Amino acid sequence: MASVTHFIQNELLQSGQLHGYRMMAVRCKESGLNVRMEDVRIISLYLDPVGVALRRSISIRRRAYYAAGPNFIWHFDDYDKLKPFGLCISGCICGFSRRLIWLNVYHTNNNARVIGGYYLEAVQIHGGCPRFDR
Repeated sequence: MASVTHFIQNELLQSGQLHGYRMMAVRCKESGLNVRMEDVRIISLYLDPVGVALRRSISIRRRAYYAAGPNFIWHFDDYDKLKPFGLCISGCICGFSRRLIWLNVYHTNNNARVIGGYYLEAVQIHGGCPRFDR
């Protein structure tokens, strides 16, 4: 572990001061050091707390999500990676509760009647439709 700490300390004196712990772990592995990413994170936090705080402050912030209540907004999506094998997956969730409205597999998702059928079936099962669809 002392060799890893020494390596990270040397990297921080050079261009490594701009790297996060993931990139530093890659640099360690490239140098032949077998170390866990979590260990690199802890060592980096100990050796360069100011740099870690600066990098953390500019991380991506997710926007706030708001849904007024159950069935206020439904989110639809399709998964096409299995299309070459004849499997098209279509799903819908409630934006408030994250409850699964439907998840169906069919041989096509390009036909609007198929997706519309899923929607109408869900409206009948849940006793109403959402205010918004996304």
